[in-house]
Amino acid sequence: MTTILPMVVLTGFLGSGKTTVLNHWLSRRDDLAVVINELGQVGIDQALVGEASVPVSLLAGGCVCCTVQGSLRTTLRNLFMARAAGDVPRFSTVLVETTGAADPFGVTSVLEQDPWLRRHFQLRSVITTVDARSGMAGLSRHPEVIEQVRAADVLLLTKADQVELEQRGPLEAALAELNSAAERQWSEQGRVEPALLDRAFPRRCRVTGQLSAVAGAASPPLLVASQASRHRLHAADLRWRGAVDYFALQSLWADLLERCGPRLARLKALVAVDKLDGPLLVQGVGGQPLEMSPLPSWPGDDDDSRLVLITDGDDPAFPGQCLAAFRAELDSIRH
Repeated sequence: MTTILPMVVLTGFLGSGKTTVLNHWLSRRDDLAVVINELGQVGIDQALVGEASVPVSLLAGGCVCCTVQGSLRTTLRNLFMARAAGDVPRFSTVLVETTGAADPFGVTSVLEQDPWLRRHFQLRSVITTVDARSGMAGLSRHPEVIEQVRAADVLLLTKADQVELEQRGPLEAALAELNSAAERQWSEQGRVEPALLDRAFPRRCRVTGQLSAVAGAASPPLLVASQASRHRLHAADLRWRGAVDYFALQSLWADLLERCGPRLARLKALVAVDKLDGPLLVQGVGGQPLEMSPLPSWPGDDDDSRLVLITDGDDPAFPGQCLAAFRAELDSIRH
């Protein structure tokens, strides 16, 4: 009898809380295999779940809905074969966390287009995180957010504890207009019941940019992409060795934020800081203040400092130029 493994796609725009939700699920479930897609070459999200007791695979260097679709096919095949051979824990569900730039229709079409994958994997649901603080701005500025909302079976409105009750209504109304069929849940600090991963939803297809129910089919089709979002999001990354003084580091962040200006979409970093045993986790979304939190130890065996910068605009070289200036300032304070 052919084994068919369910697959859940966790998507959502940059900084909307996907990894926080994922970590909550991993603290409650040990029957998952996780595939993490990151836009830059340097994997930070994978490091943050590196202590998980489940198989974790990284697809870096591009968006899984377009440039690394082939890598996703290979990863899913390898996971299936490793499970069959007993080389990894016998997981029951594959969870794919996309980049914040991904069009989920391009991800789910991987299953539809590959006959072997179609026999061995079945899409169970698409779960989309929406930042309750910046969701309205994201809908108006980034087409990727609209695609992610339209693809969702469930919309997780994250950071609910950071918005007033009267702010919820307009966001809920906008989401309902884009995808009235999706279930909506509010979440604080990534706390979402892991039983959500076990729920199957009727498959739907997109017709001329709209979602419509597929009725009367014994084997409903998967979501199929007509075209992935045309990305205006570009990433660059940086690695370095050695610790940095905390107060000197604050000056570096201030200069980097000023240099990026309104084009900053996402910043993620793990940085070695003087007098800290573990790294400093640094995260930024758009024009919001940076969030910094020390981690007790380095995830995994890699203690290099690393920084991923994602910017919005037509110039793919811009984030690399910003990081080149950051690296020059970093080298000057360390010599």
